[in-house]
Amino acid sequence: MKRSAFVTRIWFCAFALLFSLIDLIAVSPVSGQNYKRAFISPRAGMTHSTVLPAAGELHFFIGHRFGEIGSGIYEMFGLDLANIRLGFDYGFNDIFAAGFGRSSYGKTYDLFGKVAFLRQADDGSPLSLTGTGGWSVNTLRDVYAPGNDGISERSSFFLQLALSRKQGAFSAQLSPMIFHNDLEIRINEALTVYAIPVTASMKFTRRMAFTVQYIPVFPQPSFFVHNPFSVGLDIDTGGHQFQLLFSNSTGLYEKAVLTDTDGDWLKGRVYFGFNLVRVFYLK
Repeated sequence: MKRSAFVTRIWFCAFALLFSLIDLIAVSPVSGQNYKRAFISPRAGMTHSTVLPAAGELHFFIGHRFGEIGSGIYEMFGLDLANIRLGFDYGFNDIFAAGFGRSSYGKTYDLFGKVAFLRQADDGSPLSLTGTGGWSVNTLRDVYAPGNDGISERSSFFLQLALSRKQGAFSAQLSPMIFHNDLEIRINEALTVYAIPVTASMKFTRRMAFTVQYIPVFPQPSFFVHNPFSVGLDIDTGGHQFQLLFSNSTGLYEKAVLTDTDGDWLKGRVYFGFNLVRVFYLK
């Protein structure tokens, strides 16, 4: 068995183990509990938050990341250049959600599942805790060498545990992650990195919040440039959720965020982007 195929099976087993916990959680007080939402959206900054779509909610996700703001008027300050991701997230019940999407960057398809282990409540847990596991596959042609261009080599995986607390208008989240790429073509071998995204949010109206996120990545591969750093404005209008973002990363899924960030705040290489979520109520 090829090493990459073996690693792929190990990661799939990890996902299966994570989601097998759903049956145990479904009978716990987490399900059906009134809880405090630390963030406006199921995504905070460039990563997943501890918030899940409610049971029966379908979220249509549209993500845009434009070019460098400093590119000038000729590129309309980056608006002429864009990566886009379209996706759907669905809340199957109070504690489990899943989603899929397709990004123009790398012509990448992705899947994820998300489980709530704890939820912050006045009469319950002081913290929220979720687990998220995901898979993505790059489908670009003529990039991978013949013999190393199967789905296993093109696949990437991540696991994230997100721990958050809301205190008044302030929310904070710590979400350690492990990421594995079966074949990183820039070094011609498998790549595993770790990250600890740190996110803080301050609500200044009932439906608006200012969010900051820093993602240290380690060990840093030889081609790595800078850790992702983002600031944003989150807006909830009821049926829509908007996130306006400024970041040194144009990533719309975990691999792009953790391994392809090439901007530099100190040199003015900053990108504008937004997430738009349209919420449909199916129950």
